[in-house]
Amino acid sequence: MTGRRGIAAIALLLLAAPRAAAQEVAAQEPDPAGAHARGVAWLVARQNGDGSWGSFHSTRPGEIYLGTVASLRAFGQATTALCALALQRPARHDPAARAALDRAVERLLADPPARRAQGDTFYDTWTHVYLVEALAALEHDPAYAERRAALGEALRREVALLCERQGADGGWGYYDFDFGLRRPSGLESTSFLTGAALLALQAAAEVGVTCDARVVEAGLRCLERLRLPDGAFVYGTYLQPYPAHLANRAKGSLGRAQPCELALWSHGRSTPERLQAAVERLREHHHFLAIGRGRPYPHEAWYATAGYYVLFGRYYAARALAVLPEDERADAAAWLAATTARDQGPAGSWFDFPLYGFHEAYGTAFALLALQALRVDEVR
Repeated sequence: MTGRRGIAAIALLLLAAPRAAAQEVAAQEPDPAGAHARGVAWLVARQNGDGSWGSFHSTRPGEIYLGTVASLRAFGQATTALCALALQRPARHDPAARAALDRAVERLLADPPARRAQGDTFYDTWTHVYLVEALAALEHDPAYAERRAALGEALRREVALLCERQGADGGWGYYDFDFGLRRPSGLESTSFLTGAALLALQAAAEVGVTCDARVVEAGLRCLERLRLPDGAFVYGTYLQPYPAHLANRAKGSLGRAQPCELALWSHGRSTPERLQAAVERLREHHHFLAIGRGRPYPHEAWYATAGYYVLFGRYYAARALAVLPEDERADAAAWLAATTARDQGPAGSWFDFPLYGFHEAYGTAFALLALQALRVDEVR
């Protein structure tokens, strides 16, 4: 085909190709309810024989800084707690999910408490956060009425351990380099872990397991200090003197602002407008966060974002949307559900950061919890 007619035909084909590709992608895009069902099936199928999820195996020659192997135990318990939390709603009507949850509950109750790896490294803070959330939620489940005493004992233990990890600044972190004190100095507390810890302590308080009110107040004050006028949250206490640092800007705070603002709102220290703005900012600039998804090294993406708070941020964004009025959250909720469903892998799992053999399990749990907060699992 030559001449003007040939050139015109080629031009028409080139113009039509993007439209056809977009239509094909739209036709293949999974619905959020279907994605949720596949994610639940993936979790059930991938549970370990001892009731846990994930493993310490890795094909990479190097992973993130561990300190000692105690960090791997902390990752494993945190992952299992998140998976148990994600299966609680499906277990109400799905016998396979109920059986998996039963095994997970027994595993969580049998495991000794996670401890800090060494003086400067304590990823077990994350373990205590999600064990508190999971155990508090199980307190509401009538299926575990006979285990309530054991669940309550474990919950009180985990709340006490979480409070022990609070830094002198009132926040929570997982590093304390150059110090190694019995209680963290607070220099490396992070805003996003502080928000998650406060929300976990609130969940425990709702079932009658409370901590010293001064712990909560100090945590809230820490978040207020780390909140910038534009709604971003400083990454951590050590970066507070550098508010213009890339990680501290609004686009660098995309996956962290939601738990922080939600924790403040839950204690009357924020407003629905601020909460809505945190979610809308995530929606508007989400591509900056998405660029970091799946990258093997932390903070290598734009605005020093890291893959490991992509699904984390979506989970808390979904929880924030759940407390806003329906007419104010509908569009953002539809976007968040579709975005989460679109990122599901072909086998049914999600992941945002390669972490030994734990990433698919914890990523899938976060995605399922986000979809549940958006109520997409109720559609089926």
